[in-house]
Amino acid sequence: MHRTCGIAVLAAMFFTPAVGAEAPANTLSVSLARDVASKTIALVESRGLYPRQQAEYERARMALLAILEGQPPDIDQTELYTRITGLLATLDTNGHSFLIPERHALTTLRTQSTSGDLPPATFQVLQTNQGKVLRWTPPPVVNSTMTALGPYLTRFHDEAGTTPDIADACALVVDLSEQTGGNAWPPLVAMSPLFSGTNNAMWVDRDGKRTALLNRAGLEEMRHRTGEGRANPLRRFDKGPLAVVTDKRTSSAGEMLLIALLGEARVQTFGSTSSGMTTANATYLLPDGSTLVLTQSRYAIGDGPVIRGGIEPMRQIHPGDSSVDRVASAAEWVAANSASCRPTGYK
Repeated sequence: MHRTCGIAVLAAMFFTPAVGAEAPANTLSVSLARDVASKTIALVESRGLYPRQQAEYERARMALLAILEGQPPDIDQTELYTRITGLLATLDTNGHSFLIPERHALTTLRTQSTSGDLPPATFQVLQTNQGKVLRWTPPPVVNSTMTALGPYLTRFHDEAGTTPDIADACALVVDLSEQTGGNAWPPLVAMSPLFSGTNNAMWVDRDGKRTALLNRAGLEEMRHRTGEGRANPLRRFDKGPLAVVTDKRTSSAGEMLLIALLGEARVQTFGSTSSGMTTANATYLLPDGSTLVLTQSRYAIGDGPVIRGGIEPMRQIHPGDSSVDRVASAAEWVAANSASCRPTGYK
């Protein structure tokens, strides 16, 4: 998938790929190419974020439709995709809308297992001056469908169950440095106990309407469907301070997780400014088997301004500090301010 960008909103629609006339692999029949172009335009105009400039969009739209004029025997697929990409580039999305060519890309998204791709230590118990702190590093998920959720939760619980001293941890650090993009929903379901009923992370659609990003009942229903019934190891950290580590590689789906966590007033963030892919996408299968990844909303916290670009940490880490340093700083802060570690007020 295109640099494992995030599928932040899984409102995916899958169509049966149209069967065109016999043609070389790099061409499409005119009727199929027209279906691809018209479906793309319809989705962009009904659901996508608005263009930066309407006149720029209209020129790109005309350029896309121009290759369908007349009676060509077939359409060069690369040229069609290039013109679709040009159309998407006019949208106000930070380059986050894109096209995944043909069926092989979607097959990869559907079938790639998360279980063999996780870092070797997603859970780690750290010793601080105030006690032991659990660090959880949710790995990214490339599979854009909800078939990824079951294996993800199984691995999540299995690793928690084999982590030494996990029961002794008095506070939690969520490390988003590995969240380089993909499917946000499996890690969001895994961390669902951390979210309260007062979470104020928002989706903001193209007309400015705000909708709560989180639906706790919905997250619980996703978990229930997997059949995973083990107690969530993060549930005991549902109160008190919570430290979150970010990195310049924290991107797209990773930024969705960050925004969800920032919806909790108890969160402090450490590290460096995130990547800046702070828009939410939906995936649509086009008639030729290619996949349109379309940006449909932005984010905000409560009534605050719409988020654009990278998200700065609350507690900036010095440029020379390593990833170990930023995690250590987060762990020391959360332990010092957690009543379960030591009864003090937030610092």
